Amino acid sequence: MGVRAIGAQMAVLPDLAAAGLYALVAFLLALGVLVIFVETLPPRRLVAALVGCLLVAVVLAGMGEAGIGFLALAVGGALLANQTFEWMTSR
Repeated sequence: MGVRAIGAQMAVLPDLAAAGLYALVAFLLALGVLVIFVETLPPRRLVAALVGCLLVAVVLAGMGEAGIGFLALAVGGALLANQTFEWMTSR
């Protein structure tokens, strides 16, 4: 069999600029859902979710999927932004 044009190890989102745009869209969508449907998260659950998002991003980046790792970081950022938004508007 000949040489394949696309290798088996190619990343799902090889272009980091496009992955950044996808992460921005994921951030805004997750933040919108959180602001509309979720009032606030308990601090322990928020910290657990942030640590989970960070671990998923690190594991994906370690596997060569930095673009998908940006999406995990975007969800964690949306969680943090929702908590900050709730804190600023409720005091």
